[in-house]
Amino acid sequence: MKDKLWIGKIVNYFGIKGELKVVSDFEMADRAFKENNTIYINNEKHLVTGCRFHHHNYLVKIDHINDINQITKYIGYDIYIDRNTLSLSDDEYLLDDLVGLDVCDGVEFIGKVESVNKNMVNPLIKVKGFYIPIYGNYIVKVSLSEKKIYCKNISSLML
Repeated sequence: MKDKLWIGKIVNYFGIKGELKVVSDFEMADRAFKENNTIYINNEKHLVTGCRFHHHNYLVKIDHINDINQITKYIGYDIYIDRNTLSLSDDEYLLDDLVGLDVCDGVEFIGKVESVNKNMVNPLIKVKGFYIPIYGNYIVKVSLSEKKIYCKNISSLML
């Protein structure tokens, strides 16, 4: 697991009051862009001092900056956050955490998660060339401590 996580890219500014327009498909962006969180832009620490969602983008204020001229230098940079800032509970995980886990249908080992196909409707994990939807009736339990994903009825998904 990586310590620093990519959470978005600064694509522009918004208005004249120092808001950064950020594009993000990070699955826990609401937690990441919370006030008082520390984020990293170009390896520099910054404090999130405000955030709102507007037309599919996050508008983020940093370091109490209220001047457009002080934030334009950040346009084009990626934003990262320390993983522990998200305060994930034992039963929470990020989709990228699933890569490499063993997948079992009941007691039968099927294979390892090769990749995660992130999409807006239902992310999919790829195992031995077929895909299993994350949400729905196929995944019973994800255990990061055991490094296993327990599934049921996935034989219908295999070609």
